[in-house]
Amino acid sequence: MKAPVFDVQQTGDSIQFVFSSTLGNIDHVCDRTAQYLRPRLHGVETQLFPIHLAMREGLTNAVRHGNANDPAKTVRLILTVKENTSVRMVIEDQGDGFDWRKQQAQQFHENGDHGRGIFILNSYLTHYHYNDKGNILYLEQEFSSQS
Repeated sequence: MKAPVFDVQQTGDSIQFVFSSTLGNIDHVCDRTAQYLRPRLHGVETQLFPIHLAMREGLTNAVRHGNANDPAKTVRLILTVKENTSVRMVIEDQGDGFDWRKQQAQQFHENGDHGRGIFILNSYLTHYHYNDKGNILYLEQEFSSQS
């Protein structure tokens, strides 16, 4: 059995995680990311909530759907802060991908127990898109200091 992975690399403007596909690791990633972002979001602290929500949604989908809860597979998150104007994230899983175009076209059902991811991304982020395969999610939240 493969040993659990939880690696973090940090620079001045980015933080990167590679971790074993478990839901528990998502909590650790979110905690570390919040610690990293708080001092870097001067004047736009209100942006922490939409960033955190979208990141958690993307990571959860990568673990559950992309990697099918397989702890032998990893998820990668790269988060970059762009000079207090935006936060960009890349979330990648080792799964086969999915037909995100079909998912985008489906209607959101408020009472459904799944299918909220695209709705959340549309509602809270400035931009998002997937690679063609559907196993890499690109997220961006732009903001101004007047937020």
